[in-house]
Amino acid sequence: MITIDISTIDELLQFVKALSDRHGAETRLWYRGEDNSSLTLVPSIQRSEKRLAMERFLSNDFYVRAMQIFNNPPEKHNYAHWVALMQHYGLPTRILDWSRSPLVAAFFATETYLSSDTDGCVWVLVPDRFNEMEGFGRCIYPIDADTAQEMLLPAFKHLHHNPVLEDKILACASTDRNLRMYTQQSCFTVHNSLRKLEDICDEHMLYKIIIPREHKRYFIESLRVLGITEGFIYPDLEHICRDLRRFYDL
Repeated sequence: MITIDISTIDELLQFVKALSDRHGAETRLWYRGEDNSSLTLVPSIQRSEKRLAMERFLSNDFYVRAMQIFNNPPEKHNYAHWVALMQHYGLPTRILDWSRSPLVAAFFATETYLSSDTDGCVWVLVPDRFNEMEGFGRCIYPIDADTAQEMLLPAFKHLHHNPVLEDKILACASTDRNLRMYTQQSCFTVHNSLRKLEDICDEHMLYKIIIPREHKRYFIESLRVLGITEGFIYPDLEHICRDLRRFYDL
């Protein structure tokens, strides 16, 4: 895995352009922003033994309660959409968020600059190479594909129907009709494995871009000039109002 330090938006874009040229225009690159560069690339459900032990209870409890208040809930066995909803509203899941935009990832890496004293980072993944390494070919699956659905099944049920998919990770594209996911250019890795991505990816598949803590404010202010604001990332009235209060210094 290649790791570099950057201090400007221009350096970020130059590095991304170099990666794009190296891998070819037909190869997608995915990005993930972390405000703490020391965090490992594992989904939130795997960050404690307690969470792992409670995964099925949590998923089924969410399903029962959400069914009572959603006007148009997903189909019962559409595990991909249920897990995406859980992720969207802040519950720990076995999926990891990525974006097709390096600027969106840089926003997530630096948005907490006022309260964070850690270096941020932007991870870069080559998803088609990763899927090929995991035995899925170079296709980027939709998250509601049968393969992804089976990998999400253990989050809800004790028995796993396909042992071939055990201990696998799959890069998937979002298919949810969700404005936030659309603006964030969301995509995911589905983790039916406890392996860390940084432990299994080589230097042609995963890269780490460090944003030092002292440069976080510069990044977030530069991103706002480029239109990557809270109201863009979170397109709802609350965050639009935050943008307006900041713009008018209220």
